[in-house]
Amino acid sequence: MFASFLKLFKELAFYTPLNYYVFYTYRYNFTPAQLSFLCSCLDQTKTLSGSILEIGCAGGHTTVFLNKHMEFSGIEKPYICIDTFSGFTEFDINHEVFNRAKDKNRYTGFRVNKKKWFDYTIQQNGISRVKSYQADINQFDFNSLTNISFCIIDVDLYLPVKTALEKVYSLLDEGGIIVVDDCKPNQIFDGAYQAYCEFLSNRKLEKKIILDKLGIISK
Repeated sequence: MFASFLKLFKELAFYTPLNYYVFYTYRYNFTPAQLSFLCSCLDQTKTLSGSILEIGCAGGHTTVFLNKHMEFSGIEKPYICIDTFSGFTEFDINHEVFNRAKDKNRYTGFRVNKKKWFDYTIQQNGISRVKSYQADINQFDFNSLTNISFCIIDVDLYLPVKTALEKVYSLLDEGGIIVVDDCKPNQIFDGAYQAYCEFLSNRKLEKKIILDKLGIISK
């Protein structure tokens, strides 16, 4: 009976905008090669004591993917997520508009989100190691965190990436890895690229960008 109902529901959804949610679509903002690299970073840092930190987690698709890799690879350590769960802040957008000559209308994404939706997604996938915080990364109290073994920074704009790098690097384990997404010039999210390059220049660190847009920092 339930199978018949489910089939009917799916058939009806096929003819409506609901088909986007009923039929599988690739919803990652990373390519398969980029996801594979992130998994390799988890493998490389598995023996380090620090937690894993994901800054900018949106709906949790990448979070689930990486946690499933951890599950199947026997990697057990805390996984911390920080996000506004309401899109970019007005302060960060204004910096892009008035200091970097960007179009404000391009920064309306990621607003259809809630922390409880993210937490439910994690729970539905049988994951218990993830702890989420709803916060503006510029205001987040990093004193609440201990050492970090691997960090993904995926907050796109100049100011939050700059803040994240300055705060996370001091907590990074020796041998730890930071990956900054959107490190690519001349595009809408190139604030991330500018912040990454400035951070490296100020600390005389090696610039390494792979797979089109992943900026790497190792310690």
